[in-house]
Amino acid sequence: MSAAKQVGFSERDQLRFKGLGTGLALPEDAEGLLAYCGVEPADRREMLAARPDPERDPEWWAITSALAAEVERDLGLPVPSTGFNSWPAVPEDVSPVGLFAGAWALLANLMRVRELHAQRGVPEEVTVATVAALGGVMGTHRHVFGRAGVGLIPLWSPPLRFRGADYEIGRHAFTRTELGLGDDVSGHVLSVHIPPTGRLDAQESEESVAAAVQYFGCWYPEEPLAGLVCHSWLLDPQLNEYLRPESNIIRFQDRFDLLPYLPSEDPTEGDRELMRLGLHLPVPPVPFTEEDLAAVPQDTTLQRAFVAHLRAGRHWQLRTGMLKTWS
Repeated sequence: MSAAKQVGFSERDQLRFKGLGTGLALPEDAEGLLAYCGVEPADRREMLAARPDPERDPEWWAITSALAAEVERDLGLPVPSTGFNSWPAVPEDVSPVGLFAGAWALLANLMRVRELHAQRGVPEEVTVATVAALGGVMGTHRHVFGRAGVGLIPLWSPPLRFRGADYEIGRHAFTRTELGLGDDVSGHVLSVHIPPTGRLDAQESEESVAAAVQYFGCWYPEEPLAGLVCHSWLLDPQLNEYLRPESNIIRFQDRFDLLPYLPSEDPTEGDRELMRLGLHLPVPPVPFTEEDLAAVPQDTTLQRAFVAHLRAGRHWQLRTGMLKTWS
């Protein structure tokens, strides 16, 4: 029986670990490296106490090894045009070792990505901001679930950051992404993301994009930019019905040309993403019940809009837009 099956991953998620490496070298100075990654002292203590051991935790050692091997395998590569699937969330009843497995896999690759950044000429302050995603996701995990770790969140950005595909520059994060249009038409784009680090200030957003375009032209001259793209609940035009025209979200939307909407097979996808990323709340099983909606705080315009929209029988959308001007 595979380690992933033994600890309770779904049959689909078990495929993530198949064929990946089983060797793992954990850093000796883990506490210092965690501090470098912006991890708070309380989370550092709990992670160090949950260090996997090949004898005591053979299943989680194997899973951590596989995730670390995936990051090492893809070191330096952009995200392919087929996309990147997030690391699967662990079963809810796992031990602390399981909750921190993904974090240990990332930490095992910290020195590799630091070397990559140095070779590419990435400034130290950008490296620090980029790998601070590890501390950020731990803080989010504790806030949302009331438990230390990273495992209950499907990890998307942190694995990309620790392989050199995703960088945080000012207010935004940018993912190096291959663009494939068929018939051998290809190129490179930057996918723009909005880390949950505070308000979406319009000037900070513009400065972040301008810096990214300049930086990536120097760091990756072999990947000339065809454009910048964003895929997010933040680009849902339905937000115009609830937010003021001068709000930072609407001003952010105005900078993009929306692509045609392609409905998802799951109409609740946008609802779940807005709840998780916009409201920073645990996402209950769908469909949401009236009890679920009643539990959403109603202190902000976005919180009130989220609930009113769903109570009206509508759904939020994940939309894709191309930045209008970027050079």
